Amino acid sequence: MSCKTTKELDKKEETGASFKEFLSKYEKTFDPSAYNEDVESILIKEKLQRESIELARFAAIAPPETTQGFRVQVLFTPEIEQANEARDSLSNLLPDDWCYIVYEAPYYKVRIGNYADRSDAGGMQMKLVRLGYLDAWIVPDKIIKNPYPRPPELFIVPDKQPEQKR
Repeated sequence: MSCKTTKELDKKEETGASFKEFLSKYEKTFDPSAYNEDVESILIKEKLQRESIELARFAAIAPPETTQGFRVQVLFTPEIEQANEARDSLSNLLPDDWCYIVYEAPYYKVRIGNYADRSDAGGMQMKLVRLGYLDAWIVPDKIIKNPYPRPPELFIVPDKQPEQKR
């Protein structure tokens, strides 16, 4: 068991008091109605979402097949966490493209796309360089010729964001 000095106790009390002040101020300025969105617009978004999910479920899609092609590699690392972060970041930045993690012991490779032509992969490489992935390069790889469509987002984001009050 350790003893606390009066300075440490005073600091703890001061931090608690400042948090209480902050919380009190926030509660006074918080307006829940700023988060309300028109019910009709939410229902329309939900309906469109359900329809797109249903269409994706019943659409006649040819089964995917693999062939030789190209992908753009953006990361080569021995750390799985780093590879997962890069894949998630790319998936958010480029929601229409498929991102892959290829494991060849002991390294993880993060790759994006399914390009039959090297020139198509070159376009993605340039796009990734503009987005800050300066080490992106084109690699030959087995690609999925006709990948399944990406599923729609399952979260409804409000059109209107709450206004910041000061």
